[in-house]
Amino acid sequence: MLQIDQRANSTEVTLAVGQILEIALAENPTTGFRWGLKQSGAPACTPTGDSYDPPAASGVGKAGVRRWRFAGAQAGSGSIELIYRRAWERGTPPAQVFRITVKVEKS
Repeated sequence: MLQIDQRANSTEVTLAVGQILEIALAENPTTGFRWGLKQSGAPACTPTGDSYDPPAASGVGKAGVRRWRFAGAQAGSGSIELIYRRAWERGTPPAQVFRITVKVEKS
């Protein structure tokens, strides 16, 4: 599994067919902000799920980690784009955008 975080924003990553990519981004749902999937990396990648790890210390306003997972589906390239916004603020630009290009190669 290839694991990346916010530092990989606006870069290109390379996967093998069948390899899993995990993107870990800070998320604070107590403020209403959540990461959402805008582009899935198709046709080269397929999203396989996401999960949320709450902060280690309890308390309102502390960020946890949202983990998105994608599988290298076929040789080629695609873009993954995640947007950080409040669900009710659809008419405004997202607070953050995370975007990478994924190149999938045959093993």
